[in-house]
Amino acid sequence: MELVNNKEDIFDNVELFLEYLEMGTPQEQEKTIQLIKESKTFLVIDADEVLVFVPSSFAGFKENSIENFMGKLSENTTNDILTKIIGSTPKIDKTYDELFLDFCDEIEISRNDVGISRDYWIIKSV
Repeated sequence: MELVNNKEDIFDNVELFLEYLEMGTPQEQEKTIQLIKESKTFLVIDADEVLVFVPSSFAGFKENSIENFMGKLSENTTNDILTKIIGSTPKIDKTYDELFLDFCDEIEISRNDVGISRDYWIIKSV
């Protein structure tokens, strides 16, 4: 799979991820939720007071699909390219950890099924 080249590629993946999460088949939604559970680094899209958490391993590959995920992909590979495109490294943020857990509650992921701490890129609006 090819890595993303620019923010447009990243935002295309964000939209696709949301489609799988909200309107995908039951199998696609299950894979999307599993990817959220397994991920440690997220791209946070802050659009009009609605926060969306997208795993960096999904956001970092061009022309992505949830079907391409056969287990956890290396976040190191995608994080390097996302850092170059976004212009910053992901940060640990206790406030966003709590907001992430609220997001998990909304999509019916148990708080016990995700790690204790995550890293985030926060991007205002798409």
